[in-house]
Amino acid sequence: MKKLYFIPAVLCLLLAFCFCSNKAGDSPKPEPIEMEHYPIPIEQIQGRDPFVYADEESKTYYLTFRNNPHFKMYSSKDLKNWKDEGNVFTANADFWGKQDFWAPDLYRYEDKYYIFATFSALPSVNRGTSILVANEVTGPYKPLVNHAVTPSEWMSLDGSLFIDDEDKPWIIFCKEWLQAIDGEIYAQQLTADLKETEGEPLLLLNASAAPWTNPIQSGDITGYVTDAPFLYKTDDGKLQMIWSSFDKNGKYAIGIAESESGTLAGPWKHLSEQLNNDDGGHAMIFTGFDGNKYISYHTPNGYPEKPKITRIKEANGTIVIL
Repeated sequence: MKKLYFIPAVLCLLLAFCFCSNKAGDSPKPEPIEMEHYPIPIEQIQGRDPFVYADEESKTYYLTFRNNPHFKMYSSKDLKNWKDEGNVFTANADFWGKQDFWAPDLYRYEDKYYIFATFSALPSVNRGTSILVANEVTGPYKPLVNHAVTPSEWMSLDGSLFIDDEDKPWIIFCKEWLQAIDGEIYAQQLTADLKETEGEPLLLLNASAAPWTNPIQSGDITGYVTDAPFLYKTDDGKLQMIWSSFDKNGKYAIGIAESESGTLAGPWKHLSEQLNNDDGGHAMIFTGFDGNKYISYHTPNGYPEKPKITRIKEANGTIVIL
């Protein structure tokens, strides 16, 4: 009879030990990122005008680059290690844009994904921003309409999407300095389906008014560059814009402007100091899945341009790169 009682007693002790060990242990750790699925460190990626879309549903970051006559995409879970998603847009023979393929900015609007990008067909068709659409973030993307949405008589570039406080969509874009001489940034309202513009373009600012900018020369034209306008709101509700030009040392750089009214109507004032000093620009801002804010831009401005993605913070009413 002793043996019959002894075996269950030992089993009970073992079960109790296992239960206590599990209870005392740490809570289950999240699944580690499978690095073989994201084999490319960001240091190995090369390209200009990097734009990061943070997809909340999949907790995945998507990085888009120009790759004439395509647009290329990478995906990541941690902003450090990436997977090549291939080309998400390839122009068909009947697509109006034949050159440039610059600055593919990626957004989700309503229930679809959109890329705002710069094309041209010089000398017959001016440079302008065209909008592409897809049902999935990884594409394939196709033209929403087969023409630019920016004014056809202007040389325009670097259009970005902004949704105002009334949920109306706007395109924020540059009038090329080669035509404007003193580069300009405009806002123009879009129709709800993003296919056309409404009303007249609204001038927001000129490049030469910023204290940190300097003119450059191309052929017999000397003027001030405006590139890559991107609007955002600070934590205390200020409406600000980052944009790029050349500084007093001849480096590509990022500046900040702020709307004194808190609306697109402005007036817009330039902050006196540029944001960076590392010969880089064409920036955008996003919030990471860790709750921190990040800025993405390319540096240096000449080969080999690489994406720089780094944290920012707000201080004294504006942003600071960490």
